[in-house]
Amino acid sequence: MTNRLIAALVCLGMTSAATAAEIDFNKSVDITKAIEQATSVDVKGPGGPGWDNNHGQWDHNNFNNYPGPHPNHISYSRDCHTFNFGPSGTGMNSEVANLQSVEYVQECHYVPDPPPPPPQPNPGPNPQPGPHPQPGPQPFPGPHGPGGPGDHGGQPGNHGGPGHRSLAEAAADEAATKGMQCNTIPGDVFRRTAQLTMAPRQLLPWENDSFEVCAEGPNVEIRTLSAAYSYNINQTGSYDVRYDVTPLSKIATAPDHNGLSLGEFAFKDGKFVMNISDMWASIYAGEKVSIKVELVKDGFLFFNSSLGTKVFTLDASNGYQLSFVEGDLAKTKDFVDTRGDVRGPKKYFVKWGFSRVGNISTQEYVDKGSTAKITQ
Repeated sequence: MTNRLIAALVCLGMTSAATAAEIDFNKSVDITKAIEQATSVDVKGPGGPGWDNNHGQWDHNNFNNYPGPHPNHISYSRDCHTFNFGPSGTGMNSEVANLQSVEYVQECHYVPDPPPPPPQPNPGPNPQPGPHPQPGPQPFPGPHGPGGPGDHGGQPGNHGGPGHRSLAEAAADEAATKGMQCNTIPGDVFRRTAQLTMAPRQLLPWENDSFEVCAEGPNVEIRTLSAAYSYNINQTGSYDVRYDVTPLSKIATAPDHNGLSLGEFAFKDGKFVMNISDMWASIYAGEKVSIKVELVKDGFLFFNSSLGTKVFTLDASNGYQLSFVEGDLAKTKDFVDTRGDVRGPKKYFVKWGFSRVGNISTQEYVDKGSTAKITQ
């Protein structure tokens, strides 16, 4: 750009170049010096607070102050698909997902304040005079004559009535038509397909691997939502994208929520008794399970009373029988002393849950909720 400007100054505008470079035509012209002085002139960009002359680009932090064309802003919609892989000892191919992302272009222009006058039509040479326009119906004068208080150009209604806009509304409409005005329109549509190929690996019966593939503009990306292994993921293709997923090492995951289930909760021989079964005892053989119980005395409406908690840590087996009395429980901050309760028969229930202790699963606590209410 600078070289073209120099050539224009030297070849086509010697008068301007002479002024800018202080050339005396009574003396011999030093072309080298003229070029050096011309190149030292700071040739700026569009100018204004929207243009960064130091870097030769738009100042994105100052768009709204630039009184000229606003650079376009481009965004894309995001389309995602989730792929799930359950337990399997063989390789698997997922379904083929069709992804579509739409480009949105924000086109902006600056409306000056005040706006420029509208262009006047060119009457052309020797316009011919036409007939004088006939006056139309005149507005009905108000009580103080045309234009006086109460007159609205012949339209009925008072200020703020039908057919009339308040000054605040008119000012808001006028303000909305000034400054930077932007419209967002759809542009290109980017279409992709995605498929995952899972290499053989072994999962526990309740485990699941989940991946999400998303298209956003021309880009496609994958992320892991949940996994029982650390995986190496290799992408091939740009339009018809395939991901080859290879397991590397096993990762402990949360235990199965349904692994333990309550068989019975009763009050027998002066003790509260819970019978619990474990459907994955064979998988957790050699490890332990921790079961937490909280005995609650049923109260009026929602005024229940916590009587304390107890944790049972047991070897993994097909079933567990827990028995306890109120004196076995550790009091918590939620403990309520109900010895002064003089009501009739009392009802009780247990809040309980469990966690696995070992290397197969994480030690995440699984809340199993509350038992049915029983009478002591």
